[in-house]
Amino acid sequence: MSISYWESQRTDLPYTLNGFNGTWNFSDHNLIPEPLRNFIIEMFPKIEKFKRIPLEDINALMNDVWEGPGSMPKLMRMMRDKRAERVGKNDISVQTLSQDDVKTIDDYSDEEKVNFVNDDE
Repeated sequence: MSISYWESQRTDLPYTLNGFNGTWNFSDHNLIPEPLRNFIIEMFPKIEKFKRIPLEDINALMNDVWEGPGSMPKLMRMMRDKRAERVGKNDISVQTLSQDDVKTIDDYSDEEKVNFVNDDE
């Protein structure tokens, strides 16, 4: 879910994720909402499986970053920044190619065009 989605969510409903105003105390990995799970996974990039992240560490992280209702946009920004840092700013997966960077068949010369033939024929 995007930052703008969370910015548009109500914060006055304490039973919703963006309206939560309390202390996190997760007792089971399966009970952690998916948006928080995605954030937590990004914050522990060296641990390959979510359930291997100790619940004590998850609760400590969440209680450190959570500022009460309306905290989800902050978490989404942190997750985006951490992911960008992890994959690298020069990685093609985080860059947007302009239309001019994409070659079409017309951009190749006749010498560059090659017919591929199945060797088994």
